[in-house]
Amino acid sequence: MAEKPTYGELEKRIKTLEKESVDRKKIEEALRQSEQKYRTLVETTSEGCWRINPELKTIEVNRSLCKMLGYSPPEMLGKTPFDFVDDDNRKIFLEQTSKISATRHRSYEITLKKKNGEALQTYFNSSTIKDESGEVVGAFALISEITQRNQMEEDLRKSEAQKQAILDAALDRIRLVDKDMKIIWANQTTAKVHGRSPKDLAGQVCYKIFIGRETPCEGCPNVRSLKTGKIERAVMHQPRVNGIEGESFWDTYVVPLKNKAGDIESFIQVARNITDRQKAEKRIHMLTHELIKTQENERKMISRELHDRVAQDLTVSQITCGMLLQGPPEPPHEIKQKINMISKELQRTITTIRDLSYELRPAGLDQMGLVETVFQYCEEFSKKTGLNMDFASAGMDGLKLNPDAEINLYRLVQEGLNNIRKHADASHVTIRLAAAYPNIILRIIDDGKGFDVKERMADAFNEKRMGLRSMEERVHLLQGRLEIESRPTQGTKISIIIPQQEKESGK
Repeated sequence: MAEKPTYGELEKRIKTLEKESVDRKKIEEALRQSEQKYRTLVETTSEGCWRINPELKTIEVNRSLCKMLGYSPPEMLGKTPFDFVDDDNRKIFLEQTSKISATRHRSYEITLKKKNGEALQTYFNSSTIKDESGEVVGAFALISEITQRNQMEEDLRKSEAQKQAILDAALDRIRLVDKDMKIIWANQTTAKVHGRSPKDLAGQVCYKIFIGRETPCEGCPNVRSLKTGKIERAVMHQPRVNGIEGESFWDTYVVPLKNKAGDIESFIQVARNITDRQKAEKRIHMLTHELIKTQENERKMISRELHDRVAQDLTVSQITCGMLLQGPPEPPHEIKQKINMISKELQRTITTIRDLSYELRPAGLDQMGLVETVFQYCEEFSKKTGLNMDFASAGMDGLKLNPDAEINLYRLVQEGLNNIRKHADASHVTIRLAAAYPNIILRIIDDGKGFDVKERMADAFNEKRMGLRSMEERVHLLQGRLEIESRPTQGTKISIIIPQQEKESGK
């Protein structure tokens, strides 16, 4: 017969049972709270949650998944995921579910089928669930809808393909380079000249692969853009470019690409071969220069013909008229009047012809030189137009310019004053002619109504106005540069700078 427990033993057992009861309640409460947190997390997440048992039967889905597919929870519970997988994706899903016991985590894309029959592109992130003994008791998956992401990726892919096609079809050589001018990307036009693919150019330094230089090209806009941080442009003359025969000219501009901090990370280089255009423009300039020279020679010849022949013949006729008036015998009064009238007409004609001869070619240019000839022209121009003229020169004494330089400087003054007379509505003109080695500087300044320079130059080109265009050509002929400063109501300043071209000895 078993012994009865003592009072102390009973008390000890009671305390043990009470403690176990409290611990069990704590565990149950902790489990309840954990379950509540789990349910809250599952139901509030925007991703779909799907739990299946080892037989692949659905035992839990959340509202987000039901919303994605258009089903209610009862319509999904007890069914396998195969019932919701697009027919074309069942093989993929079968391969993934076969790994449920072998692989703990799996991620893959798969297309599900919504209740209305539409396809839903999703991303599965699933995990195998095992008990303490390691036995598989199911699987849990988080599902994200990626239809929009895939569409964006497809749109991006199409956009990139279109951009690539456009860039490859461009006649310009386009490339992306880093700060060291190493090519990151290049279009087909850049690559095919060198018989390579765009990928072959990646990592190559542009001036080494294209020009064969060890340093950047002189005047390279990329170097300037790195310093200024701005878009830079230049026309580059290259005596030699790999893959191109002979010299070439390139209209090149560079666009710096910056990060959010404003630091340059890379550059877009665009280069257009303008060799044919440059040669055509050079040819046009040469023809224009020849035309100007021919004009001056013709003017000189006509001027001499008018002055030395026509004017002299008319002068002889006028002298003869005077001799007829002197008799003997003295002519009748009526005849004297007619002879006087003829003599006056001859004098007017002689004056007109000499003025015309002077306009065609100033006779004093060869005898008096440029400065005195311009001074006299300004004096006469002031008398004819009423304009207040202020002419001065400096450093020109003893300077012997060649005939082309002299006549073209004179024509520039003449053209400038004619433009002022026709368009400026000015009252005062200042002309300065100075020699400052190695240049000659001519400035023509008026206080007229002024104009918008860009607009006027465009109009001059479109309407074929020859005033400013003629001045440009003459300055170009003298290998100089022309600068025009003007604004409406604020007058105009024309600055011309040409290199000194002295007369050759013996000429």
